[in-house]
Amino acid sequence: MTAIDKDAGAQQPGSHMALWERVKTTPESATKEATVGGQKITSIDTIHMIQMATKEFGPMGIGWGYSIDEERFDQGAPVTDAQGTVIGHEQTHTIRMKLWYKLNGERGEVEQYGHTRAVYRTNKGTWMTDGEAPKKSTSDAMKKCLSLLGFSADIFSGLYDDQGYVAARRTEERLAKSDNLDAELDRLRQEFKGWLESQRKMLQHQLPHPRSIQLAGDKALNQLSDRASIARLDDATTGVARKQLQDAMQQGIERVTSAKQAERQAQTAQQPQESNHG
Repeated sequence: MTAIDKDAGAQQPGSHMALWERVKTTPESATKEATVGGQKITSIDTIHMIQMATKEFGPMGIGWGYSIDEERFDQGAPVTDAQGTVIGHEQTHTIRMKLWYKLNGERGEVEQYGHTRAVYRTNKGTWMTDGEAPKKSTSDAMKKCLSLLGFSADIFSGLYDDQGYVAARRTEERLAKSDNLDAELDRLRQEFKGWLESQRKMLQHQLPHPRSIQLAGDKALNQLSDRASIARLDDATTGVARKQLQDAMQQGIERVTSAKQAERQAQTAQQPQESNHG
């Protein structure tokens, strides 16, 4: 959890977003890459989610829990032989879970579905039965339910697709485990200064179009808060860095605009001379 996350929970105890802010960030160590339906995704460790829910609500069964209100096997895609004859169907295990929790003296409920391929044909043509399908569907539904409350929102919102965000989470964990916090903080702050300077130079001098400057600047501004939080920079220092990036964007756009205007003026001045020579 970042310093910003802690502050959000502490400063806004009555806010509707207070819980979300406390639980939205996922440490990289609680994730792993997985392939589902041929698509690579970031999977969250179920025990981590349970631990986070227990931290917020209390032990399972007392402060929070769930019931499985529906369970079934859904018929999936048909499987055919070489002649096109249907020889079977894949089966998907499905549950509908209701997750309850107690927060600020009130009881809440959320509901979601969980799914797991239970019987399916592999790419090699063999049939497989997943004996742990009910367990996996339960984990799937539980994580989806908790995501509605903000748990691991960074993963469900796609932030883990950004390698810069993942690197920030990795650095944050390293900082928390460091034996020499002061030295590690000094190194991180030097890294922040280097990053800020490289972004400013790029925005001011290196990009050729106003649109590309705007996009690069917006990306840098989006990364700023997280990078500053990891380096434990205060609000004033972060504000100065934000202003420097905004100024660099404006200077870069003015540079490109001025160059284009000068080019047009030169072309206009050249045209009468060519006519006179003609």
